[in-house]
Order: sequence, then C-alpha cells, then structure tokens
Amino acid sequence: MTAETTNQEAVILDAQRINRCVERIARQILEDHHNAGQLTVVAINGQGEVLARRISSALRDIASNEIVDCILKMDKDTPLDHPIALAGANGEPCDAGALAGSVVIVVDDVLNSGRTLLHAVAHMLPARPAHLGTCVLVDRIHRRFPVRADYVGKSLSTNLKAHIDVRLSGPGPDEAVLMD
Repeated sequence: MTAETTNQEAVILDAQRINRCVERIARQILEDHHNAGQLTVVAINGQGEVLARRISSALRDIASNEIVDCILKMDKDTPLDHPIALAGANGEPCDAGALAGSVVIVVDDVLNSGRTLLHAVAHMLPARPAHLGTCVLVDRIHRRFPVRADYVGKSLSTNLKAHIDVRLSGPGPDEAVLMD
C-alpha cells in the first residue's frame, strides 16, 4: 500500500477505501445478524456519528431488518466525570430499554486504548441487548483495556506517540491519516 505524505501525515485510508470499508462492514454485520428483527447502530459522538450514519445507510440498502440509529453522547477524555446519554439520531431522547432484545452495534472512528468503547459498552449492558458488538474504522491495536472491535475497517500497528485522525465531515476529502 502506498501512502501520500504531507507535513508528517500519511494517508492510511482515502475516501474510496473508506467507502469500501463501510460497505464491507455493513455486509459483515448483516451476515452475522441476518435473522435479527432489529439492528440498532449506536454511534459514539464525534466522527463515530458520521461513520455510523454511513454504515446504517449501507445496511438499509442491503438488509430487510429494521435499522435503528442512536447516538451515545459522552466525554471521551473523561467519561466518568460527565454523564453518558443515549439519544435518537435526530437528538430526541432514546429509551435505553428499547435496546432490550435488539442486536446493538456500537460504532466509533478509532480504537486506541479501548477506554471509550469500554464505557460505551458498559452503558449499553443494563438495557439487555440480545447481542452487543463493536465497530471501528481504524483499530490501532494499542490496548490498555480489554476491548476489541468485532468489525474493523483497517487494523494498524503504530507507535504510541502517533495519532490517527479520521476526517469524515469536511472540509477536505474523507480520509484517515497517521500523524507522527
């Protein structure tokens, strides 16, 4: 794989590859849960919202399942110091009880230490979903917490000082870049 480099940034996923990742992830989710009556895609606020909307759209194109979108609003830096709230895709309150018996897929842009996904999953568990999975566009493979992603666009082993920036909501092209 070749990477374009500018100002110590290496593009690891361009717009075309991101689209292919979204399509592949949607197909994998559907393959695993084709018999589920409802698939609930829960986006972690930020770039996870954009990624989740794209995955939900791809699922709607290929699935007959009911697709429900929710947003998990949380402070990623200090999740224990701020409330975590589940909202509908349009910002309306979302009853976590509606997740009971549903297949829930929690979506974020990058899996780094695992802390954000761990708190998100812990918030979903009291709702008693039938299945709870995780999805990320980029998995950095640096874990401090025992979390893994079930659906991954790209796995990438980086040094601890590097940063992955996923850019899905403009102003430039969609891309994921590695910054040293």
